Amino acid sequence: MSFGVLRGVNVVNPVMVYVGVWGSVLALYLLGLTKNIVPVSFVGVFLILLNMASMVTLYLLVVAGKPKPECPPPREHSYLRACQYYAAVLGLGWVIGTLFEIVVMRGFPLLWTLIGDPRLYVDFGIPSFHGIMNAFYLQLMTALGYLYVKQKKVWIACLVCLLLLWPVMMLGRGILLSAVIQLVAVFLMMHRTTVKSLAWMVVICAAAVLAFGILGDLRQQANPLAYLVKPEYEGVFASLPNGFLWFYVYMTSGMSNLFFNIDTLEPVFSFSYSFYNLLPSAIKGMLNMESRSDLFQWVDPNLNAATYYAGYVADFGPLGAFCLASVIQLCACVTYSIGTQGRPWGILAYSVMLQILVFTIFYDMFFLLPVLFQLLLAFLLFVAFHLSRELTARRKVRLTQTFEAGIHDD
Repeated sequence: MSFGVLRGVNVVNPVMVYVGVWGSVLALYLLGLTKNIVPVSFVGVFLILLNMASMVTLYLLVVAGKPKPECPPPREHSYLRACQYYAAVLGLGWVIGTLFEIVVMRGFPLLWTLIGDPRLYVDFGIPSFHGIMNAFYLQLMTALGYLYVKQKKVWIACLVCLLLLWPVMMLGRGILLSAVIQLVAVFLMMHRTTVKSLAWMVVICAAAVLAFGILGDLRQQANPLAYLVKPEYEGVFASLPNGFLWFYVYMTSGMSNLFFNIDTLEPVFSFSYSFYNLLPSAIKGMLNMESRSDLFQWVDPNLNAATYYAGYVADFGPLGAFCLASVIQLCACVTYSIGTQGRPWGILAYSVMLQILVFTIFYDMFFLLPVLFQLLLAFLLFVAFHLSRELTARRKVRLTQTFEAGIHDD
């Protein structure tokens, strides 16, 4: 039995992802199990619900009801070849750039740890250039995921598994998580989701919650978040796996900080916070910019997630936040629409947008240099494909004209 497409709607479409993520977190928040949960803000809830409605509206305008064009085998082959060249160029660029970084930095974080070098994983990489290399890496992984789904070649799966070791060598959990999410996004976009695969997804999510708690506990002898549990719910958490407390606190912390600030924060009416993460560190220093991308005060100093609204609210208040969030939603709907037509650049771009939508409950990934550069790379694939087709068509026309001219001469 297949549930991947319900009346023509894929389970990873922007509406299901965005509404599912925000609706789930809001439901967890309303349980009020921990002390970091502040009273619900009417403005905050209204903003969340308004953007849920805007996502549905944009989806209906951009995606819903539009016929999916048939993709003939020659064009399918062209798409495959284009993605193969794309992966090859990305791979070459990433290998050269990463080797250059390793030479300049005299090693990498895992090696530093093994040899006792005091430098941390955050010290690795050339500023700004490292972000571009991360974008190359993530798009390479996503392109390889696309090629594996299309070709089912074992060597591609082995290469993907091998490349997943690079974030381990960097001690970078964030880049590893991004790579996995984008690979999963490609797989789900290109497959119908069966009951079996849905069951596996539930099992994996449950395992992730447990693993999240176990990894957190390995760093501490006692759960450092235990002080946040309300006395009346201590028995509840005592009867649940330890990972649930970690999961609950981190999932709700961003919404808590949003509700704590949105009613009282005075916007500065500039793009300085919304676009903060787009600027290289050197430029931030020249402009004497603050070291934060928002003006929020934390409910708890140990929990600094603030949702993707934080910078937008700091710049333009709730109304401006709604508008900027809607721009991101529009980009998600457009890339999804292109991806559902089987075009690889759409699939690769939407895998990035899906990750952005998932992480909106924590922070803003859209206005990050490595993320926007990934979207630029996917756009360049689109441009290169169409330029190649145009040049091929012109070459055929010239050959035809030359052939016909030769016949007339005879």
